[in-house]
Amino acid sequence: MFRFPPLTPFVKKLLIALFGTWILQIILQNWAGMPIFEFLALSTASPGLNTLWQLGTHVFAFPTGPQSVFSMLIVLLFLWLMLAPFEQRFGEKRTIQLCVAATLSSAFLALIVGLIVPSPSALYGAQAILLGSIAAFAWSYRGQGRMSFFGVIDMKPVHIIYLVLALSALMFITSGDAVALAADIGAIGGGVAFIEWLRKPPGRRRKRPKWPKRRKKKSDFDVIQGGRADEPRWLN
Repeated sequence: MFRFPPLTPFVKKLLIALFGTWILQIILQNWAGMPIFEFLALSTASPGLNTLWQLGTHVFAFPTGPQSVFSMLIVLLFLWLMLAPFEQRFGEKRTIQLCVAATLSSAFLALIVGLIVPSPSALYGAQAILLGSIAAFAWSYRGQGRMSFFGVIDMKPVHIIYLVLALSALMFITSGDAVALAADIGAIGGGVAFIEWLRKPPGRRRKRPKWPKRRKKKSDFDVIQGGRADEPRWLN
């Protein structure tokens, strides 16, 4: 049976930040005439100095037209449904790290494809975090049985990732936007890679190699004892 997950602390802060930023964009863009959307969205056609901050700020950029109200609410709802269970299982710190990983992996792959296939595309919206959280949560249950998709469809965890990839491919067929497709694949890959990184055991300290002891050779010179006994025998 489907039920909403509890609103976890970080997810609550993230939803408030996304919604608050969107309202601020509406005020600045529509009423003050400031091009705040262009400032936040990632421009893949002409990378430059603005790319440095757009790699992270593109997830806070949203269209400010009336048609964007419903899509914005849908994104916030699905972020709650997908990211809150991840935070319940892995904690706030890992959830923040996942969001950063999905955001950057999505942006970097979109930039690479944007340089190969020049197009006036702009990457925006929290879809990278959404797709990354779906992929990460599903991949974390790989080999541990089956999952219930929205409490309706029983399927293997990897099949959920295939479903998300298929939806991204369908959107590409309808739009022809290769940059958006690359961004989706980058976010999904970032979520999977993050789980693989978590599964690695913590690195062990490298032990200093033991060099073979050299045999002392007899010398024709006599050793004269001297010097202070309290002198340091190492270099800092």
